[in-house]
Amino acid sequence: MWEAQDGTIRHAVVDDTDHQELTALVADARAACALSMYPDERHSLFVAVLPDRDGMLRARR
Repeated sequence: MWEAQDGTIRHAVVDDTDHQELTALVADARAACALSMYPDERHSLFVAVLPDRDGMLRARR
């Protein structure tokens, strides 16, 4: 997943044989990251907390 110069978010699904093509795709990226295809290995890209009016933090999915 990467952010292109125009601010759009792009993605590609690749394996270890596609690395040259991927290199060309992300060459001008402003930011990029690799995400696992395995759900157990994925981590949130964005996390934030906001307390409720009573000051308590409550988790929601």
